[in-house]
Amino acid sequence: CPHLSPGLLHRDNTDVRNEMEELTLAAMSHLPTAVMYVMDLSGGAGDKCSSVEDQLILRREVRARFPRRPWIDVISKYDLGVVDGARERLIEIMEAERLEKAKKGFDVDEENYFIELSIKEGQGVEELRQEVMRMLGEVRVVLDAMAKMDDRAARL
Repeated sequence: CPHLSPGLLHRDNTDVRNEMEELTLAAMSHLPTAVMYVMDLSGGAGDKCSSVEDQLILRREVRARFPRRPWIDVISKYDLGVVDGARERLIEIMEAERLEKAKKGFDVDEENYFIELSIKEGQGVEELRQEVMRMLGEVRVVLDAMAKMDDRAARL
């Protein structure tokens, strides 16, 4: 696996995360963040750390670790096609997560939702922009609440 990469790669328990991955997890753990999980399900990634199955495993792990974060799933390079069964596997994972969240009393979306993105063909670009703006709005609400709490604490 490459030594430096943005975001995260799926790793076995014995593998150590690189500095960029540790920074990503620290930011997600300690800052009000939203998650845009981008997957290349075309099968063309080629690297042993980013196979379609590894990407789906990592997505499941990160989603379980941050269940309340604003979240959007993106299938990138959609114009290159999707490995047989990958889209269905993603939907299965999302459905299992919905059921688990419902059991725990969390609000759940009515349907499994992801954006099929092709920059080359312009597919999904506007939809992604709108979703990013929505998620930033959700993060802004948290930041505003935190600022109000800080103001109150400063007056005490």
